[in-house]
Amino acid sequence: MNKTKNKHDKSGKFKIKVITVSDTRTLKNDKSGEIIQNELERKGHKITREIIKDEQTKIAKSLKNNDHDAYIYCGGTGISKRDVTVETLTPLFDKKIPGFGEYFRKKSFEEVGTRAMLTRATAGIKNQKPIFAIPGSKNASKLASKIISKEIGHIINHAKRP
Repeated sequence: MNKTKNKHDKSGKFKIKVITVSDTRTLKNDKSGEIIQNELERKGHKITREIIKDEQTKIAKSLKNNDHDAYIYCGGTGISKRDVTVETLTPLFDKKIPGFGEYFRKKSFEEVGTRAMLTRATAGIKNQKPIFAIPGSKNASKLASKIISKEIGHIINHAKRP
């Protein structure tokens, strides 16, 4: 098995950006982003966080800074008119990772039942970097961060292969 390491950090730990998509949250009151940050830092990854408005131009622009190994968008994945994270990110993907959303919904169903069908959690690869889009609730952040933290190194290493 190929154990390719991150070119920035020979330990295999990665730089991950957590971007909360919200019109109302700040870094001080963003519990969901904090949950993701804590889980990934516990695994040794370096996390930076940002809050952006739930607007397509702001979401797309947040990917212009390409100096992280992976991106996690938290919020804007629901079905209301304001939820535009999925519509913004998925056309940008070079490849989709449908298994992430499928697995997330399966595990969500175990917690919340049929309400899990409302989530449009998704993931894909752009410029050899994984991008995840997850719901903004605290429970969703707990679940998603556990799923992502288990596989993030494997996904990043595969995405970097020629």
